[in-house]
Amino acid sequence: MEDDTKPPQVQIHYEKNPLYRTIYSDGLVGSRTPTNAFCLSFYATRNTIPKSTSHVIQEDNMLSPHGVPSKDSKVGIMREIEISVYINRQTAVDIYEFLKKMLEANV
Repeated sequence: MEDDTKPPQVQIHYEKNPLYRTIYSDGLVGSRTPTNAFCLSFYATRNTIPKSTSHVIQEDNMLSPHGVPSKDSKVGIMREIEISVYINRQTAVDIYEFLKKMLEANV
């Protein structure tokens, strides 16, 4: 005869925080905190955006399509930190194992 006893279970419900959002990440920078947690800061990479541009007013009173960035505009590439996540060692191990399985499954 089969044993009809089931192991104890718990149902876990998921709810999105009101501040929940989806982000894109090109990479991350990270460090250890003084309390030995990990701080992972995810960033998105983009070109810089000028603080302002100057446009020539053409003979037809229209603005020239391409402006000249102001001198105080940044030049280069911007890495915009989207979010920082603090995790303990066990969570880091869990994330590592999860990513390892995902990467192996998609080879």
